[in-house]
Amino acid sequence: SIRSEWSEQIVARRDAAAWKVADLLLRHPVVDATLIANATGSAVQNVYRSIAPLVEAGVLVEFTDRRRNRAWRAPVVLDALDRFAARAGRRRRPSGSS
Repeated sequence: SIRSEWSEQIVARRDAAAWKVADLLLRHPVVDATLIANATGSAVQNVYRSIAPLVEAGVLVEFTDRRRNRAWRAPVVLDALDRFAARAGRRRRPSGSS
């Protein structure tokens, strides 16, 4: 459902690299330029063009506040993981397991 929401928020051509990055964020909600470049087959210097539509849509948020070695997070994905972890933590363990 997160990816469906993003389809409505992100303004980019259907074949734009931004969509590859969006798919990557579902598996890796915290990324840097090197990870994106390796995962998408792009040059590192082209990554910033790929993520611009995601930042503008609020899908990605930079959290490093630097010029170099920048990193971004996908808050919606991280929130979903936190909610899942909270639900999973409430389950009782089978007796005899530690």
